[in-house]
Amino acid sequence: MTATTRGSAALALPRRVLAMVGDAAIALLRWPCFVAALGAAVAAAAAAPATWRRPVRSEFQRMMRIAGTRAVWATLGASALVGVAMVYQALYWLGAAGQDRLVGTVITGVLVRELAPVVVGLMLAGRAGTLTLIELGTVRGSARFAALEASGIDPLLLLVVPRVLAFALASVSLTVIFVAGALVTGWAASFAAASSNVGLLAFLDDVLRAMAAGDFVLLPLKGVLIGAVVGLICCAVALGAPELARTPTRLIPRGFAYAILGTFLVSGVVSLVL
Repeated sequence: MTATTRGSAALALPRRVLAMVGDAAIALLRWPCFVAALGAAVAAAAAAPATWRRPVRSEFQRMMRIAGTRAVWATLGASALVGVAMVYQALYWLGAAGQDRLVGTVITGVLVRELAPVVVGLMLAGRAGTLTLIELGTVRGSARFAALEASGIDPLLLLVVPRVLAFALASVSLTVIFVAGALVTGWAASFAAASSNVGLLAFLDDVLRAMAAGDFVLLPLKGVLIGAVVGLICCAVALGAPELARTPTRLIPRGFAYAILGTFLVSGVVSLVL
């Protein structure tokens, strides 16, 4: 065995290890990079006036009805449950401990900053997100996607842009509704149980005074980003893998799981930054 052969054999194992590490790193980064690139393309397309032709506007309005208007009652129902389970409990126990002045701070830190955007994001992923996975998966897994491209229609403009923007606007709107519903329901439960003698307006004033300037930015920012990320993930999962799109039993669970992970990731990152 020559020296060159022995040197090549000695380097074979490190090369295989590096190749395995590189393949794993590329596979790990490919999906986030694809979603980020899709988001950049959506932002650029949404800012162009030529994008908003009648078919795109009609699709945007349809998705706003699905993701926003039809989800209002479900959001109010969830906010009522959270209001009784959290806001009422905070009013009751802090009042019993003589710490009424902390009510606004506790509710702001838990409900406004963390819970409301995440719950709305999960509901958005379960309702409109699942529908998006089914619709776009059907298009991508059939000849309709190729027919759109052959007709000169950009699938990004017709299928992705209106959905992502509708998800973002619906998310921030439903988040505000969720917070308002939880506060009113929690106060009403506390008032009905005679555990609080504070009026509704005084209670809301305490909560608003406990909010810092950053909280007024954080709430809508989280709502918009979580909604946009859920929409991007659902569109990316459905359109990015034609083989997966042909199998709804695999497409929907994977897309829903990714949307949940994206919701928690965005919420955590924004909370750390702000």
